[in-house]
Amino acid sequence: NNNNNNNNNNNDGTSQQPSAPTCTTTTCTTDPFFYSFEFFPPKTEAGLDNLLTRIDRMAHRLDPLFVDVTWGEAGSTSVRTLAVASHAQRYCGVDVLMHLTCTGLTREQLAHYLNQAKTCGVRNILALRGDPPACRGKGSWTVGDVSGGECDRAIDLVRLIRELHGQYFGIAVAGHPEGHPASVSEKEEMIHLKEKVDAGADFVLTQFFYDASLFLTYVKRCREYGITCPVLPGIMPIQSYLSFKRMTEYCGVSVPPEVMERVESVKDDDEAVKEIGCDIAAEMCELILNTPEEDGGVDGVHFYTLNLERSVTRILIMMDAIEHSASGVPAEMTSASEEHAKEQGNESKVDWSVGVDPPVTGRMRSVSISKARLPPTRKQLPWRPSALESRSKEDVRPINWANRPKSYVMRTDDWDEFPNGRWGDCSSPAFGELSDVSHFYNFSLGSEEDRRAMLGTNPTRPSDVYEVFARYVENKLPHLPWCETPLQPESYLIQTQLAALNRAGFLTINSQPPVNGAPSTHSTFGWGGAGGYVYQKSYCECFVSPENANKLVAMVTDNPSLNLYAVNISGRELRVGAEEGGITALTWGVFPNREILQPTIFDPKAFLVWAEEAFSLWTSLWLNLYDFDSPSFELVETIRDTYYLVAIIDNDYMASTNGCGVGGGGSLWNALLAVGGVDNDGGDAASTKT
Repeated sequence: NNNNNNNNNNNDGTSQQPSAPTCTTTTCTTDPFFYSFEFFPPKTEAGLDNLLTRIDRMAHRLDPLFVDVTWGEAGSTSVRTLAVASHAQRYCGVDVLMHLTCTGLTREQLAHYLNQAKTCGVRNILALRGDPPACRGKGSWTVGDVSGGECDRAIDLVRLIRELHGQYFGIAVAGHPEGHPASVSEKEEMIHLKEKVDAGADFVLTQFFYDASLFLTYVKRCREYGITCPVLPGIMPIQSYLSFKRMTEYCGVSVPPEVMERVESVKDDDEAVKEIGCDIAAEMCELILNTPEEDGGVDGVHFYTLNLERSVTRILIMMDAIEHSASGVPAEMTSASEEHAKEQGNESKVDWSVGVDPPVTGRMRSVSISKARLPPTRKQLPWRPSALESRSKEDVRPINWANRPKSYVMRTDDWDEFPNGRWGDCSSPAFGELSDVSHFYNFSLGSEEDRRAMLGTNPTRPSDVYEVFARYVENKLPHLPWCETPLQPESYLIQTQLAALNRAGFLTINSQPPVNGAPSTHSTFGWGGAGGYVYQKSYCECFVSPENANKLVAMVTDNPSLNLYAVNISGRELRVGAEEGGITALTWGVFPNREILQPTIFDPKAFLVWAEEAFSLWTSLWLNLYDFDSPSFELVETIRDTYYLVAIIDNDYMASTNGCGVGGGGSLWNALLAVGGVDNDGGDAASTKT
């Protein structure tokens, strides 16, 4: 896997094996391991939109080493496959292994698809012969069959990729622990697999199985034939009894009697089948990962997700690969996005030292996948980097797009260089301009009906709009036009205060609390790996009326530690305590043997560019829901045309933090609550990335 974020290109241009993101477990496996996911492109636009959202969520929560995307016969899904691959690579920050089959395709067509993959930033290809052409009426390949294209078999595709692109692509090939139906003998199959590896394949990805001993024997057999590259086991969680029977029969996969007995015993209970399926998959993974290398054990697993999320997440929680909070999220917050996804017919770091239960490990039943999260030691930066090679050194971004990162990636797509170490001057020719507002990422809140359900069917008073923002803060809504994801975990402890502030007309869309030297392993604020300390200044960004904007100006004028920047849709600016052109580091970290990192900054010039996008979202995702000249249209239009977008920075990050280096919000949030006429009822008045 050519993992671009790790810069794994040697000086001679060849690729090297990446350092995999690993998860150290405490109960299930004895060594670190990695995992990856497979997805297939849906047939409908709605399905594609849902899948892209799911991949994004799984990439952030679960951090797979890579994802792979399947390919239809003769390129029938090429457009959708490339769309999914490009989105995952560019916006989700995860490396992609794209399937490519040679069935029915000419060398010229294959070369075209490889060039398209390269243009999308894809660096890894799973080279396959593919399924038998449907026109032949065959369910599987038989001895002597060829693809019907100009590359007869997968080995010919491997050779073509190396011929056309050298070492640019990492190449995977398929393995069959129970034997390929077109193989004459076990020996012949092993010889052919060895030839594919010798032709340029980097690793082997196997067919799924339900008998782990077959996989271990297969790996040992590979080693006996001189196949020394990684061999990844394919794991398919059982989703339903009927699909389990259908898939195993169609693919010729054997099922041990004890596995069949466990599934048969609950075959009429769909949820029980899924739970048993998770148990079976986790047990196979544990056996494979705990087996010594000389006995066929490996250090990674690959999940065939069937585009579903819950089972894979449950399995990883069972294996202690990710954390799970039993009660860190209030019951009513069991994930607004998860519940919304259910309604649409789809599946869908808490500080343990401050009154929140610790992570739960071991076997789980009916867990909420919304409570799954990565350990902080696996976060490279406070935000998730892109997996594009061109952005591999990028480590600084303005805070304004924190909740719309895809838009920022799109708007900076044509930059020749990306900030590394420090932000510098965003007008530098090397960086280029933040693209015109018309080109920002088209984030969807769903259908018009979905948006009306979230944003209001018939708002007539400002308080109706304020309530929408408050409901988002309370995790009763999964999104806002300015926020692609649900409320982040840092805000769970101060939701009451945040909701009151929004109901008072301070419509928060982006903010963070102060942190003064918290350990980089802090379960909520940690990033950058172990051994460091992280810091951040309080920041609040919100829409407010002109009257409230004037109140905020007075508040900041009386407090020398605060800076204020504000602008309305007409471009009228307000600034208090801010020097012209001053760039402020909002988040930074100190680590052993590294320079100080400052991954999040505030740049007044970038803020003005962001403001154009922020005001346009009132129109594109809210105003156009209502009939022209209706009371709802006039209400949203008035807010868009008269309110200010305000950004406030509290430079005194030391005064507002407790002994652990983590703040409850301090002076900035207390002052905001006072300006809004909201009583701070004894709770910590703080906000975080809302």
